[in-house]
Amino acid sequence: MADVGDVDVLAYDSTHFESYAALADTLRPVIERHDDVVLVAESFAGPLGVLLAHRHPRRVRGLVMAASFVRALPFSRIGATLLQGMPAVAPPLFALERLLAGSGLPAPLRAEFEAIIATLPLAILRQRAMAALRVDVTTELAALDIPVLYLQARHDRLIWPKAGRDVIRLSRNARHAVIDAPHFLFQMSPLPAAAEIGRWLDGLSGDTRG
Repeated sequence: MADVGDVDVLAYDSTHFESYAALADTLRPVIERHDDVVLVAESFAGPLGVLLAHRHPRRVRGLVMAASFVRALPFSRIGATLLQGMPAVAPPLFALERLLAGSGLPAPLRAEFEAIIATLPLAILRQRAMAALRVDVTTELAALDIPVLYLQARHDRLIWPKAGRDVIRLSRNARHAVIDAPHFLFQMSPLPAAAEIGRWLDGLSGDTRG
């Protein structure tokens, strides 16, 4: 995707987490260094992308959400309450891998995934999970006056199709595409995902020229 312009990875401290709003505050200086931003937010980062776009309407001109969500399912808040009261026990790696990547995760990606999980404190994983189970940025999404692309992973075992339908229904200008992939959409199907984003970006360029 580097041929479409400068690409910055918006990284945040993996050893600390307060809330989605606090993450948006942390990334504000990065967004303010640019005048023409297209945000690409995957999975947990989807609500963060919506918040950043909402807070910086003059800088963000498009948002891509991949295998993500803008609000929790009706029973998710109950799940967050139960999770908060449970002992802090790490889930088995093989179960996480199966949930997120299915059965075809290549060895290099598996090693990278295991290394990332090993560096994340269990308390932070827990806090992120509870935030995702309680989040609601539907009001912010509905207020966005920018194009939105939602990439749905066809074999996603974590994010239900309803999450994508919510994004399409609430957005003023949204496009929906299905990628033949598990939840790890970008990792497992990078070329089809990049092609969809490229076509969508071409449309944005055409709108700008028009």
